[in-house]
Amino acid sequence: MDRKLVLVVDDEPSIVIAVKDTLEINYDVITAKNGKEALKMIEKHNPDLVVMDIMMPDMDGFEAIKKLREEGKLLSTPVIFLSAKTGMADIEHGLELGGFDYITKPFSPSKLLKKVEETFQRLEIRKKIQQKKINE
Repeated sequence: MDRKLVLVVDDEPSIVIAVKDTLEINYDVITAKNGKEALKMIEKHNPDLVVMDIMMPDMDGFEAIKKLREEGKLLSTPVIFLSAKTGMADIEHGLELGGFDYITKPFSPSKLLKKVEETFQRLEIRKKIQQKKINE
């Protein structure tokens, strides 16, 4: 089975290393430092999932996801926000923009891994349901 590709977007090197170390046991991981770089990486690599910070220079995570959705990209690709913004309004805004999940910093690596695994499981279930409907 092919390994899933996860794009990690964060401007903080220590967070990128922690997330990459957590995920690369089970997934291929590529990284970007901000929203603008993420747009280029998504165009080039078409990741299966994006783990994205919100507060970043040049283009924040909210702006990046909004731009991608408006352009019709990443419509079916899940985005998990990983952010120090812990307010309910921020969490709701992230989910309204199409975020699949929202994890606050500081985060537990095991929780992040579990959320990523659950996201892929939910996508697989969704895919099977859609396939079943097509076959009926």
